[in-house]
Amino acid sequence: MDPIQITSLIIIVAGTLIPVLCIIKMLMIKNFKKNAVTTTAVITHSEKRTGYRNAVYYVLAIQYKDNAGNIFTGRAIGAKKNTQGTTIPVMYNTTDPAKYKTDLGKYLPWLLGFSLLFLGLLIWFCYWLLNTGYYEVKPLV
Repeated sequence: MDPIQITSLIIIVAGTLIPVLCIIKMLMIKNFKKNAVTTTAVITHSEKRTGYRNAVYYVLAIQYKDNAGNIFTGRAIGAKKNTQGTTIPVMYNTTDPAKYKTDLGKYLPWLLGFSLLFLGLLIWFCYWLLNTGYYEVKPLV
């Protein structure tokens, strides 16, 4: 294989990572939803933190009730500041209410669509690159 073919292969393999990870995450959420109930959780505390390159995020202390009225507490990550008493949606497992998710996956179909569109553009680019004729494999004689 010549360098252009290797580069095209690497570009296509790297481009498939986002759609594959998105599909895996969608399947994980779908599997969790089989035994889950959606409810609202109340934010009891919000703490501002900074991450890589001073990106701001918030660590939220949440509290929610299951169908039996038992109270559970947990933590979540938020991108915007939420005041104490604000509610957010939470899914919890009916067999083990202490297991919960705050990521309901509502943006995953959009991310999957855009990543598949981007992958299509990458494949077209690699096809164009391989068929332009700007490079030729010449025998070493």
